[in-house]
Amino acid sequence: MSSIQNNPNLLVQYLQKPASEFTKDDLIRYIEEREIEIVNFRYVAEDGKLKTINFMVTGHDELDMILSSGERVDGSSIFSYLEANASDLFLVPRYKTAFLNPFASIPSVDILCSFYDKHGQPLESSPENILRKAQKQFYRETGLTLKMMGELEYYVISEAEEVVESSSNGYHCAEPFTMHEKLRVEAIKLIAQCGGKVRFVHAENGRFTHDGIHYEQHEIEFAPVDPEEASDQLVIAKWILRMLGLKYKVSVTFIPKIQLNQPGSGMHIHFLAEQKGQNCLIENGELTATSLRMMAGVLELAPALTAFANTIPISYLCSMPGREVPAYVCWGKQNRSTLIRVPLGWNNKLPLGAMVNQQEQAKVDYSFRQTIEYRGADGSTNPYLFSAALIVGFINGLSDHESVKKADAYYCSENLFLTKGKSAEGEKQFERLPGSCYESALMLEKFRHHFEADSIFPQSIINHTILKLQAFDDQHLIENLQPSEENEDLQNLIGDYLNYM
Repeated sequence: MSSIQNNPNLLVQYLQKPASEFTKDDLIRYIEEREIEIVNFRYVAEDGKLKTINFMVTGHDELDMILSSGERVDGSSIFSYLEANASDLFLVPRYKTAFLNPFASIPSVDILCSFYDKHGQPLESSPENILRKAQKQFYRETGLTLKMMGELEYYVISEAEEVVESSSNGYHCAEPFTMHEKLRVEAIKLIAQCGGKVRFVHAENGRFTHDGIHYEQHEIEFAPVDPEEASDQLVIAKWILRMLGLKYKVSVTFIPKIQLNQPGSGMHIHFLAEQKGQNCLIENGELTATSLRMMAGVLELAPALTAFANTIPISYLCSMPGREVPAYVCWGKQNRSTLIRVPLGWNNKLPLGAMVNQQEQAKVDYSFRQTIEYRGADGSTNPYLFSAALIVGFINGLSDHESVKKADAYYCSENLFLTKGKSAEGEKQFERLPGSCYESALMLEKFRHHFEADSIFPQSIINHTILKLQAFDDQHLIENLQPSEENEDLQNLIGDYLNYM
């Protein structure tokens, strides 16, 4: 009971059960007993932002009706690939996602929703359903349970103050040498109250002042959960951060690149696979064949994954020469220059806390904490679609008998920021990722059969994604940009996408 009482989710506390067990009757009881006046149906549209329909609570029967049957919406205004003559959709609430809106002046409960068609079937092309299909196919083929978590980086933009310290490296900077720690800490409290599983937050490297404006980078790291829940909490977190920006009278942006010579913001995704509760990535302190196969499968599709991970032209400014962002198809151990990184894990069972404090403590196995990190995504991604694309890569690797051998060929121990894609011995030259939306579209076309297999990604979504990326016509963008922060075209480009995602 104590874990329920200490749960920061206010609905969990009140209903005395985990969110995964919420029922319609539970929500009705909470809404009526807590005198909630507004119910908001939330969903993620094509642009990746959280949208809303507001309902006034007028009585028990009306509340029961909308929670039971959802509401009708215009699908063609939500997804541009749906035709207007057949676009009516049902928007149906997922009870486990309900949370008390922390910003509403009128007591409100918000619920994330899924899309269903006229036949009462999940909309084949909706992002959250594509992810659900990918998860189910992964489990059918492997019997393994996936978990994912995000690392969400963002900039807070505010008027410069004299108290701003001049140091350019803001990594783990604390008050009084950071301006927006209060916003960051309030964000994780609210995210947790809304159901998010947050591990920690901190200031990131990006920190500079330009033309009287202060730019400060921060990061939120979540805990590994079910992939759909991981995507849910990312979109809710972005909404909460933007709402806090309004409260604190600052701007919050997830733009991949905010100035050429300053750190960009990514949205790194960690993953792990379990069987009967045991982490399958590590055994006796070593990577398993399962982890090698999963990495090899993702890396084989990596050139096409950029179509979902990096969806706007400014995403590719991060991969310009001289920028410390992974640009080559490879993996490494504790190597931040590779596309996939195996982070340092707790695999030696050493009681570090006891050692530091000179106390006795039994060895504890924390290998369940081991994850693998894909470092190539940014804030422009729709997390549902990108997570689904990653899972396609996992399936690809686990079904390929040669994938362990391929993983060895993808391995890199060198700092690629210095060697430009080549191993120190010159034995390997790793493939470079696409340098534009246009190139990513070509790669998606090349590998589309992998994503369309088992009907995970509908052909219509792949076609739409390719056309949308090609429409940017950005294949010569990087070579035409002058490497100057004052370049007018660059500043216009940044302005265009500052609040795009």
